[in-house]
Amino acid sequence: MINERKNKLIQAAKAVHVEPVYGAVETVDIIAAAGETKSPPTFDATAYTGGELIVAAYDLPIVIDLAGLEEGPVINANLDHDRSKRTGQGTETINNGKQLQIKGMLNAATPYRDEVVNSSKDGFKWGISVEALPKRGHVELIKAGTTATANGQTFRGPIYIARKSVLHGLAFKSKGYEADSGSKVTIAASSAHHTKGLEMKFEQWIEAQGFDASTLNDKQIASLKVAYEAEIKAAGAPERLIAEPKFDIDELKAAYAVHEAEIEKAIFAASGKVEASKMAEIKAAAYQGAVSLKSEALQKEWSPLQFQVAAQKLSTTTQIALLQAERPVGPAIHASAKDIGSDVIEASLAQAVGLPEIEDHYKPETLEKAHKQFRGRLGLQQALIMAAGANGMGSMGPGQKIHDGNLREVLRFAFPMVEAAFSTVSLPGIFSNVANKELLIGYMEGDESWREVAQIKSVNDFKQATSYRLLDSMEYEEIGPDGRIKHGTVGEETITRQAKTYAKMLSLTRVDIINDDLGAFDDLRSRLGMGAKQKFNKVFWAKFLDNASFFTSGRGNYISGSTTNLGTDGVGLGLGLKAFRVMESPSADGSKRLGGNPAILLHPPELESAADKLFLGEKLNVGSGPGEENVYRNKYRPVCVPWLSDAAFSGYSLTAWYLLRNPRMFAAMVVSFLFGNQSPTVESAEADFATLGIDFRGYHDFGCDQAEYVAGVKSKGAA
Repeated sequence: MINERKNKLIQAAKAVHVEPVYGAVETVDIIAAAGETKSPPTFDATAYTGGELIVAAYDLPIVIDLAGLEEGPVINANLDHDRSKRTGQGTETINNGKQLQIKGMLNAATPYRDEVVNSSKDGFKWGISVEALPKRGHVELIKAGTTATANGQTFRGPIYIARKSVLHGLAFKSKGYEADSGSKVTIAASSAHHTKGLEMKFEQWIEAQGFDASTLNDKQIASLKVAYEAEIKAAGAPERLIAEPKFDIDELKAAYAVHEAEIEKAIFAASGKVEASKMAEIKAAAYQGAVSLKSEALQKEWSPLQFQVAAQKLSTTTQIALLQAERPVGPAIHASAKDIGSDVIEASLAQAVGLPEIEDHYKPETLEKAHKQFRGRLGLQQALIMAAGANGMGSMGPGQKIHDGNLREVLRFAFPMVEAAFSTVSLPGIFSNVANKELLIGYMEGDESWREVAQIKSVNDFKQATSYRLLDSMEYEEIGPDGRIKHGTVGEETITRQAKTYAKMLSLTRVDIINDDLGAFDDLRSRLGMGAKQKFNKVFWAKFLDNASFFTSGRGNYISGSTTNLGTDGVGLGLGLKAFRVMESPSADGSKRLGGNPAILLHPPELESAADKLFLGEKLNVGSGPGEENVYRNKYRPVCVPWLSDAAFSGYSLTAWYLLRNPRMFAAMVVSFLFGNQSPTVESAEADFATLGIDFRGYHDFGCDQAEYVAGVKSKGAA
């Protein structure tokens, strides 16, 4: 991970926001096989040939690295990247690292599926475009003037490469595509009638709407069944629309009133199940759609059947939106916690909270079992109930709910004072394991530039430790005729370091438990995880910047003056390099020059452009002339630290910069971790008696101290 980070810094990569990537719309031929079939039509597409993509959300072209492309749980196909215009689903992907092939079924019971099938049968040429979401932290910036490889091709910067991403879908595109002779889509077993695909089973239709049938209750299935049958009925009506008599105004008013009442009924039925903000959004969309229908019916003189068909489509859309917005319904548990096992329950919780890069934390077979058992929907209540039952609370089992009457007892059994000997499920352990993984990801997402200037050491307690400077009189001496080896002496200069504990708590409250809300696990990542890194960086850089007596003219590691600014003419950098070359060891070692080379150019954001140009530019900017050859090119790697110019820190500066050695040689800072544990720790337990809930505490034991002043030179960058 450190090597990957250094590689990114070498390339001076900037932070990239993560947005969906839509593949290039390839030129495609669609061949529709003749004949009748009861099975849905299938398609076979060469969907991406590995080239550059122009995506509105990114300021540069982007490439999807097929070597790091993962397949999402469902690959939905749509029309023109509009997810509401469903056409089918992918069933197989073939990725050879150079191009991506997707096979699938056109099995969505929608007019958009029929448009793709029937248009291709009549000779229309469709394009195809993939939909992928890069993983956060895995979008690499290739700087101008440099190259990188992906998909068997070489790309020249500036360009982004999504090294890891997830394939979520693909789209049939009707226009705006660019030619690519290597891409092709074949639609086979095309139906002869545009409503033929509506013979798909109800279960397939449910999946096409984005639901998992195993997670729905009877009431939800009944609602979807009504919508499904209405959609089939409406889809068979278009050929009769023209023959129907036109509306008169009274008929329209009556039909509109019926339609409005249906919307009201659906919204009322969902009250209490959908969050208020989401309900307001769905309600507004439904009413706006109803008003638009009424207006269009009047303007175009629709028939009653035309209005009925359009109104039914809107009602179906509203009902599906309401069901999708309902709080997740957990799957039925058909096995006891002991039968399932702690590892599967833990993996299921991790799936439910959306742990990033989950495959790095659990075995494939464990993730498969977890998905099969819980389908990523294991709820907070289910986890508590299963643990309580495994620890001897006999009344808890499948179908039970947690409420005010049993909450305290459930928590008592789920978090026993002494672990039950007959239980194989430890909920505190499960919660803590998932929480630590969540926290670690949040911690690692924070800025890690401190590693560029620090040496890491371990301590075994919180006492102050003392280290002596290794340079003190340790130069080897020639052995005389007597063969005696002289002892080195230790000077008076020492380094002290000490670890301290930093911590924070948060809780899953009674409300969270009764509402079955796992959202607090996201807080573990964003608050406890990133909060730990924020505190670490604050302590580290505050100590680093308190360096008025660390970098001094007397020690030869400090320069100042108007010419010491970090300009693109290289003058200031040259002065810093000279000071580095003539810097001497402590007097106890005889004040000898150290030699060696600087490796890092540490700077604040205000100097980032100048630092990058000195590192990457071919020429130095020396005025209006053509410039001189940049002798500093690719020598001193720029590391930008935002805290260096933060006015909240004592010793901050907008102009100061540092030329430092590789910290493996001599480090300006030393970081001490208790027992060598570099990451924070999270523990969970039942809250105290005064609080109904579950407490999580995160703590981090570390210390940050200044180390070797011979590690480099500081330039004031100003007079």
